[in-house]
Amino acid sequence: LEFSGHSESSVMADLSAAQAVCVDDFEGSNFVSARDEMTRNKVWAARHKLYYSSIALRGGGDNDGEGATSQSTIVTDVCVPLSSFADIITATAKDLRDLDVFGTCFGHAGDGNFHCILPLRPDDTDEYKGNVFKVIELMAERAINVGGSVTGEHGVGYGKKKFLEKMYGGAGVSLMQTIKRSIDPWSIMNPGKIVDLS
Repeated sequence: LEFSGHSESSVMADLSAAQAVCVDDFEGSNFVSARDEMTRNKVWAARHKLYYSSIALRGGGDNDGEGATSQSTIVTDVCVPLSSFADIITATAKDLRDLDVFGTCFGHAGDGNFHCILPLRPDDTDEYKGNVFKVIELMAERAINVGGSVTGEHGVGYGKKKFLEKMYGGAGVSLMQTIKRSIDPWSIMNPGKIVDLS
């Protein structure tokens, strides 16, 4: 978490409240806070290494050929109203457990955006891969149902365009198609992504 505010006392009050929720309410441990830049950078380093740590936890690494790799890992996200953030991320963590899918979830609690890192291995079964995509679909459906978006940072691409009509309606998707045709009449810029033109 990163806090900012109009005064040091307001920032410290927010920090104390967050620590109480994490430690007292949810029995978290190892709550660390930092004020100076060097210590903050050390704390943030763990977050920045989360992607590669997640891959490594599935027996991975780009050089071993047997486990998950950066090329076989799916990173997805949704963005939801802050009032729904805790419920949606909790439900996604439950989906991971219930469907026996390995994944790490983390987010930007201040803007409602959270990510799920889903490393895939070459020896994963079709059933396992299907469960990975089920987790992604459940995340997207829940986000839409609470008035959120199927993506906050990672884009619609090929995988999430099927949700656009539910998010924006047929008229909204039609407008997107019209704009796409007007600036890319030959469909040479990212063909097939976001909206279909056929």
